[in-house]
Amino acid sequence: MNYRRKDAEKRREDIIMSIPTFINQLLLLLSSGMVLQEAMDKIALKYGEDGGDKNYFTKSVYELYEVSKKNGDNFLNSFCKFGKESHVKEFSRVSGILLDSRDRGTQMWDRLAEEGERLWEERRRRAMEKIKIAESKMSFPLGIMLIALIIITAAPAMLQMYIN
Repeated sequence: MNYRRKDAEKRREDIIMSIPTFINQLLLLLSSGMVLQEAMDKIALKYGEDGGDKNYFTKSVYELYEVSKKNGDNFLNSFCKFGKESHVKEFSRVSGILLDSRDRGTQMWDRLAEEGERLWEERRRRAMEKIKIAESKMSFPLGIMLIALIIITAAPAMLQMYIN
């Protein structure tokens, strides 16, 4: 049970850390004149080409792309369904923006840019938390090393005073 929770948390963390990059890629492709479906396909294909450093999000996006092309489904629909089923609110918001844009024709670029900024800020905040945790984990061994250094340098002087 605990293993499942850690695995689910790792998947959630992978999604949260990957979404800002995905949004930036999508905005860049949309700004260059691509339509949403083409941009999504291009990003998914690129995730498939990147072999070594795949995380849960990139693997899932590529697998969704492959399955949707094999079944003849719409990749954007599959992506948005995955966003809602992932139970990651940040991902659900992004998939909702994409779905609204496709269905209602709302202004997607501005909303995606705002969401991207918000997610980059969240990513920075999480990185700072990890840094603070690492600092606190390293302070105990550092303290022990400092005490050992003090003992090693002060012991000869104290022994010299004791002998005299």
